[in-house]
Amino acid sequence: MSVKDQANPSRLHGLASWATSLRYEDIPQAVIDHTKDFFLDTLACTLGGRDHAAIIALVELTKKMGPPSGPCEVIPFPDMKTSPAFAALVNGVCSHVVEQDDLHNHMLHAAVVFPSALAVSQDVRATGKELLAACVVGYEFACRTGEFLSPSHYKNFHTTATAGVIGACAASSFLLKHNTETMLSAIGTAVHTSHACFNSVCAAYLAGAGLLSPTNILEGAKGMGNTLTGLDIKPSAIDSKLGEKWSVLESSFKWHASCRHKHPSVDALLKLMSRTGTRFEDSEAVKVFTYQAAINVLSLSEKAETVHQSKFSMGFGLAVAAKNGHATINDFTEDALEDKDLREFQKRVTIFLSQEVENLFPEKWTGGLLVETADSVKGDPDQTLTRDEIEAKARNLAAYGRVKDMGHLDATIRKIWSLETEPSMLGFAFK
Repeated sequence: MSVKDQANPSRLHGLASWATSLRYEDIPQAVIDHTKDFFLDTLACTLGGRDHAAIIALVELTKKMGPPSGPCEVIPFPDMKTSPAFAALVNGVCSHVVEQDDLHNHMLHAAVVFPSALAVSQDVRATGKELLAACVVGYEFACRTGEFLSPSHYKNFHTTATAGVIGACAASSFLLKHNTETMLSAIGTAVHTSHACFNSVCAAYLAGAGLLSPTNILEGAKGMGNTLTGLDIKPSAIDSKLGEKWSVLESSFKWHASCRHKHPSVDALLKLMSRTGTRFEDSEAVKVFTYQAAINVLSLSEKAETVHQSKFSMGFGLAVAAKNGHATINDFTEDALEDKDLREFQKRVTIFLSQEVENLFPEKWTGGLLVETADSVKGDPDQTLTRDEIEAKARNLAAYGRVKDMGHLDATIRKIWSLETEPSMLGFAFK
């Protein structure tokens, strides 16, 4: 740190100082329990994504560019082990590609924090307690950075990649037992690259080897806040209420297998149909009222020409939910794309900008569908999933990913529920 930095330490320095001194025993039990919930959820998403074309390409890249063996598991491919960076790369994309990974109001973070932390944990032979503490640290850095940059940042950047790399790198640095200055160097290095999981792990190891970088990468004159966002940054988000306000407890699960921007409308439609007895074939027109960020994202895929696009189409997603009574990962299929009834319903859906809803975003991801919805949806912190529901979602994702050994999944679920007692973080790969 420069003499100037020592005289005027940044908020980021305060956050890093808090993180490097954090002990497992300092973390409330509710935070630990919810972190385990999200770890299982992320692991299940990783299994669900393993057949995607992008994953096949990444596996081939890893075989060609990565080491032929290593200490880290590639979760969906049990015969494959590699370096921490390549394991984080493949597992990270796997956990995100099926669009069911958990999120915070300001970003999707699990898909970068958990894969990176697990890879480094396996490399340094960390315990379950150490992994859990690292993931809590990763959530704090990722979510606070997302809040610092939001909401204007999200108009042009995918916050998971820009803010997510901060969280993934902090978790990796924590597991490598870096001091405050080294953690700041790791973070400063990470933001100059892409592919959050892969590069955050690389950056943490580089910092540990002595590579220095700016220590004020968020708030500095050339930092992320000034160069990527504009004038509406929120500096207090970085270090306010440390140890009191926990990002893990503010994070949400994705109950519906689709973009989170659709969830308020799916919830509203299902509740409305249940309360009024409306049938799938009864709806002549569906009017959705939402915020601009949702319109910007969902309008890109409204035609729903592929299975992946269908998860981002408001009309198709509502059609799936209305016909099936739910919108699980197994409802978005090639056959569904050819379903004439779903396509007809899709045409009857119209999206409108609601200024009232816009004014609430991103603090509340709400919306309206004929009538105003509640301020949250199933899976959000105040309607969080039960462990039975988390396990059901995990089994559904594992089945989608063609996991053969469901007994191993059951054993893994039990292992995660008591992760703080586990001495080793190996054994998470699946056939």
